[in-house]
Amino acid sequence: MKVRTSDIVFKAIEEKIFSGEWKSGTKITSEPQLAKELNVSRISVREAIEKMVALSILIKRQGEGTFVSDLSTSTYLNNLIPMLTLDKYDYMEILELRLVMDVESARLCAIRCSEDIIKELEEAYSEMLQYEGDMEKFTEKDLKFHMKIAEGTQNSLIIKINEMLRDILNYHQRGLYHTLGPVGGIKEHKFILDAIKNRDAELAGIFVKRHIERTIKELKDIQR
Repeated sequence: MKVRTSDIVFKAIEEKIFSGEWKSGTKITSEPQLAKELNVSRISVREAIEKMVALSILIKRQGEGTFVSDLSTSTYLNNLIPMLTLDKYDYMEILELRLVMDVESARLCAIRCSEDIIKELEEAYSEMLQYEGDMEKFTEKDLKFHMKIAEGTQNSLIIKINEMLRDILNYHQRGLYHTLGPVGGIKEHKFILDAIKNRDAELAGIFVKRHIERTIKELKDIQR
């Protein structure tokens, strides 16, 4: 597959940022100079810069030039959103992802979360019970429960990734509950909630692991 010249320029600029040569707030080299340094056309340089501006990696200031944005890891994670929302994942891949991510999130939440988060988890669980017969609302409250666990980790990357995956997880959860029903989930969420309330990190992780592994097993049984 032929590589576009603008993509080569993009990688070259990205390398200058990653290496620390161009730090946040730095005014980057002018387009003509970059074109000369990289031995490419100014059009290719302009295309690469415009793409990086669109991704919030660079910022243009009228009359001043182009500067490196105030970057954080979430800036780069934001760029994954189009891919994550356009790609299609089957249930098993989502469950395997959650098996990796949710278990440690529950452990961290039990250790770090505030009393306010515990109250919000209790509220979400209560609402799950209230809407047991309404799959749309039940799924919404189930997702709220898991998002609050992520928030309780106090880890900005875990929170950000869960926010990015929200729509995919929502679709996934609705499909699961229509297939498997909510009963097992209600029982298991109570165990998870109690473990977090008791600040028992190991037990919280174990109950989340059992919850997801049970779901995987039941789904495989149905698929057979």
